[in-house]
Amino acid sequence: MPNTRLKLISKGSLVAILVAVFLTFGISKLINGNVDGPQKQVRDPLPVGVLPFNRTDSYIRQSSYIGTVRARRDSALAFEVSGTLETLPAREGMPITEGQILASLNTDQRRAQLRAAEAELAKVTTNLELAILKRERLADLLDRGLTSRQTFDDAKLGAQALQQNQRAIRARLDSAALNIEKSALKAPFAGVVAQRYVDEGTVVTPGTPILRLLAQSSFEAHVGVPVRVGNTLKVGSEYALTVGGRRLEATLQNIRSDVDASTLTVGAIFLLPENLLVRTGETITLDLTSAVYESGGWVPLSSLTAGNRGLWDVFVVKAVPDGHVAAREAVEIIYSENDQVFVAGTLADDAVIIASGLHRLSPGASITPLEN
Repeated sequence: MPNTRLKLISKGSLVAILVAVFLTFGISKLINGNVDGPQKQVRDPLPVGVLPFNRTDSYIRQSSYIGTVRARRDSALAFEVSGTLETLPAREGMPITEGQILASLNTDQRRAQLRAAEAELAKVTTNLELAILKRERLADLLDRGLTSRQTFDDAKLGAQALQQNQRAIRARLDSAALNIEKSALKAPFAGVVAQRYVDEGTVVTPGTPILRLLAQSSFEAHVGVPVRVGNTLKVGSEYALTVGGRRLEATLQNIRSDVDASTLTVGAIFLLPENLLVRTGETITLDLTSAVYESGGWVPLSSLTAGNRGLWDVFVVKAVPDGHVAAREAVEIIYSENDQVFVAGTLADDAVIIASGLHRLSPGASITPLEN
């Protein structure tokens, strides 16, 4: 019986040993498989677009300043005399020729005054003729000693008084006629009516604005620029401006001497080419270029990634024994223009920067440079 139990134990132990060996071998295979798997998965280098970086000591800064187009002649027209506005045929947007009547005042009272002055002048003229005849007769009688000197002097001075009265009435006549003429408001230049301020029936006084007239043949550009920029502009020189997508050259006519309190800029006034198709109030920009002397270089905007402490990073190509890897360099943005950025930083001259595919990169990643 003990021998039988020993045999059973020996057979059980042998089975347990075999099972343990089998499990150990299987687990080892699994572990080795998991360990060896990643080692056998070698990633291919990432293809990236690259560009050479060229360091320079300066760059050209493009600056644009916004202004407005204004008519060279912009007038608020008014009467020189008072009266009741009788007609106002001019309408907003109506083209006007020089000398065209735009509005008129009622002239009934002035014409009545004119007729009264004419009648008074006729009466004085008749009296003057009689006084002259009387003076001439008395002069003849005085020569023959038939009248006194005092009588003759009275007639002479009476004729002279009538002559002065005649001159005064004629002056009133001229004034009345002039007031009637000035009761018609005429266009001082050709243009277009921009705005009406009053309507018919309004009693106006001298200087009351009736309408606004804009010249349509010549325009100016009024652009506000910083004081430092205004000091560099030269009156009489040509400058580039852009309006309505069109680029043109305009002459700097004047620079204002005062600074706008709201914008802290000085006004630069440019004379636009004749018959340019623009509208008053239209936006126009002054385009200036200037050289800025600072060391750095241009990189595409797509090559920048956010860095630390407000700086930016670019990836550059770094050569290693088995190929190329990506390396990070810190840069500072100095100036941007469209999709290009002028930067300064640790980039070496002739460095090769990675211009695209940055979202897949990390420092040390294996890459294949492709020239853009």
